[in-house]
Amino acid sequence: MNYVRFCMYQFILFSALFVINIPLDNSLGKPLTSVDLIAICISLLIMIIVYRVVNKIYRQFENIRLRNKILFSIPPLILSALFIGLLGQLFF
Repeated sequence: MNYVRFCMYQFILFSALFVINIPLDNSLGKPLTSVDLIAICISLLIMIIVYRVVNKIYRQFENIRLRNKILFSIPPLILSALFIGLLGQLFF
């Protein structure tokens, strides 16, 4: 059960990272302007907040070995990329 919960959290985390990356990628352009710097600051703030929350959530998974964490992170990464890609095709 602990591994299933870990995979679900990984899926949510990877999906959130992909969703955050989509608007950030569209707002940053070739000539770096003040709007780009503001977008970078906002995204860094969001990433710091997400990192703190993730650290609190993942404390319960300290008993899972690193090798198993890596192996159990690959399928949620692929599934979240496919899921976000499908949502991107539907809505964007």
